[in-house]
Amino acid sequence: MAERIEPPSSPDNGMATPPPSTMRGRSSAFRAVRRVANYLRTLGLTDRVRVRELSHRIVLDVTADDPEQHAALAIAEAQHRFEAWRAALHLPEGTNPLWLREFIAARPDLFLGDPERARRKVKEFGDPLAGRPPRRARFRPQAFEPARVPRWLKGLLPALALTLIAARALWRALASDGWNWLDVAWISLFVFLFGQAALGLSTAALGFLLRWRARGQSDPETAEPQRPLAPLPRTALLMPIYNESVEDVFGALAGMREALAAQPGAENFEIFVLSDSRDPQQCAEEERAYRRVAAAAGGVPIYYHRRAQNERQKAGNLAEFFERWAPRYEYAVTLDADSVMTAPCLVELVRRMDADPELGLLQAPIFVHRAETLFARAQSFAASVNGPNFTSGLSAWSGNNGNYFGHNAVLRVRAFLDCCELPRLQGQPPFGGHVLSHDFVEAALLCRAGWSVRIASDLATCRLGRGSYEELPPTLKEYVARDYRWCQGNLQHLLIARVRDFTAMSRIHLLLGAFAYLASPAWFLFVALGLIAWRHAGEGFEDTAGLVALSTFAVLLGPWLVGVWDTAADRARRRVHGGGPRLLLSALLGVVLGALIAPLMMLHHTRIVASILMGRSVGWIAQRRRAEANLRDVLRAELPATLLGAVAAAFAYLEGGPWLWLAPVWIPWLLAIPLHWAVSSVGLGQLARRAGLLLIASETEPEPLLRRIDELRMLTRGDTLARFRDLVLDPVLLATHIRNLPEGAPPASTGRLELLRTKALQEGPLSLSPGDWRLLASDRESLQQLHREAWRRWPVESWDVGSEAPLLPPELADTPAPSDDSQAAARAEREARGK
Repeated sequence: MAERIEPPSSPDNGMATPPPSTMRGRSSAFRAVRRVANYLRTLGLTDRVRVRELSHRIVLDVTADDPEQHAALAIAEAQHRFEAWRAALHLPEGTNPLWLREFIAARPDLFLGDPERARRKVKEFGDPLAGRPPRRARFRPQAFEPARVPRWLKGLLPALALTLIAARALWRALASDGWNWLDVAWISLFVFLFGQAALGLSTAALGFLLRWRARGQSDPETAEPQRPLAPLPRTALLMPIYNESVEDVFGALAGMREALAAQPGAENFEIFVLSDSRDPQQCAEEERAYRRVAAAAGGVPIYYHRRAQNERQKAGNLAEFFERWAPRYEYAVTLDADSVMTAPCLVELVRRMDADPELGLLQAPIFVHRAETLFARAQSFAASVNGPNFTSGLSAWSGNNGNYFGHNAVLRVRAFLDCCELPRLQGQPPFGGHVLSHDFVEAALLCRAGWSVRIASDLATCRLGRGSYEELPPTLKEYVARDYRWCQGNLQHLLIARVRDFTAMSRIHLLLGAFAYLASPAWFLFVALGLIAWRHAGEGFEDTAGLVALSTFAVLLGPWLVGVWDTAADRARRRVHGGGPRLLLSALLGVVLGALIAPLMMLHHTRIVASILMGRSVGWIAQRRRAEANLRDVLRAELPATLLGAVAAAFAYLEGGPWLWLAPVWIPWLLAIPLHWAVSSVGLGQLARRAGLLLIASETEPEPLLRRIDELRMLTRGDTLARFRDLVLDPVLLATHIRNLPEGAPPASTGRLELLRTKALQEGPLSLSPGDWRLLASDRESLQQLHREAWRRWPVESWDVGSEAPLLPPELADTPAPSDDSQAAARAEREARGK
């Protein structure tokens, strides 16, 4: 049965597309098209597009009222054109028809086309009299090569091998006199815990080998990537904040703004401060600091935006930015409130992104600065010594399916907007609701859509890589509070890892993030089951406990060994850590502190996981980035660990046995309160620094930008009088503050308040003491009167900057916020494009 010939689907076929209704009305033309198309196929024309094009063109060139006559005229016209085209080829007499048919099939673009061009191609097909069809295609050379192990499996294989060896030795020790289900459960927990430690060791070892191989190829002191030859596309530098220290945030932004203005290739950077703060005084401080930074000289624009409804925390804040301003920018660099990135590092990251059209996100290696307490210094030293190996190993292991740390990374705005909308998870929190740990999920979504996500680990081998910084929580209490927020989000990843079409490496990233927190309750349960097994097995169980302890100690100490070796072998890195002897002493101190803190973290994480499993969802509180430890908080946090340690010590004294092997666990529990207090001490941290211990590069060879930021903090430093002045002058902040004042009588007499108002208006806000302005700030009538008259009497020079430096980009400042309907329509459109 002849195939029905449809009208051409696009103007590229050589003619306009008639609508279906017109084709049905012109039945004679349609019949002629079918007949001509079948004729062209018999000649050897197999290309459907070319058949459709020529058949319609030939039929439109002839007209007739009768369908049969129209078809006959069309066939005649097709035959005439074919004979004229064949004659124009000047083929020898006796040319095999099979040859001509194959020639037409192989080159449909030449059929009934330019004869001169067709004659030139005939010579390439050999002798027409030979009767052999021209060679249209050739087999692609094939090679039988062994199947390659997937990249994600290569990273797991060493860890799996170590885990299987240790598990087999433990099983043989336990099963020598039979086994039971308690032994199976205990060994299963051992495999889970040991496997994670072995994976860390194999990742660090892989990074160490790669860095060792690359060390001879470039000088870490001078190997800085080349600068771009042309200005880069417009890039947004995004700083989302929520009740953060205004002095620190805007001081860092002022320093980065200065550095970008002086950096070649950074002409198109723009800085955005995305605020989620809600406290009126905090908002007043942010706007005042913004005006001061915006008023400073600098060619890089800076904008400030506080969204109306702070839903979905940081992820929602960034999502609103992309929905409002995505068309303005090609790339975006995400920062945290404690992030600092140098101008050369920023430009290099964007340059790499611009050079690779398939790259969706590029994560920079991160170094630590501003470590004050002993706890923060120990964590910073460990990250400085061991971090480069882990980063290099993870980058080599994950390849184009890398991970995203949530900040200090550049992303392609179009890819992020198309792929990274975070749906609401089914069910209620803590496992349902909004996605909390959004960074891992966004990296997985980019990889699922075919974009590359990579870690720029090679930057860690040159000085440029030290241009990406963050701060760590200063105290153990703040570290635990941050982990509470992260834990709930990472446990959500257990469900998200099941999402369809995620890459294998993305699923591994998601699962490992959740396993890191599940390791603590698994460790606690492992200790409890081990004690039960010892009670049933008797004294012979001590040898098994010793095997477990020694093997675990080896894999945990392994990353430190390769990290210290790698650091000591590099003269520059050895120097910034205080030299060889101080490096070894610092590493020993870091190992001891880590061993003492780990059992405390085990109990805290176990409590957090248990709380989340019982349905308690974490709230959204601002993170404290300065050390503020007090004895009451320490007692409340560590009293359970102390009691548990006392019970364990009593058993160790009375029973002996494996309790001696568990001394590294119950001794830190027993000393939890003084240990927590000591590691959270700024004084002990400064003492270690003066002794040359736990030194890091940002201290011994500080980045010039970090020193400049310390100076610029004076520009943004807040004070109580400035907050009171801004509160009085800003009508929105004032209205919010008055609305939140409690009902009731004023805290002072009317005469006292009148005197203070007169003094404030006549002598200015500097004449008031903190107690005076607190009295005025608690009285509605005083605030309203001051607001009416202060604009006429007080100097408001810092407020003049608002008219010179708008809060939002000029062309988008008046753009209304997208409604829920428009956002839903935009999401539906993106989903349709994705399908």
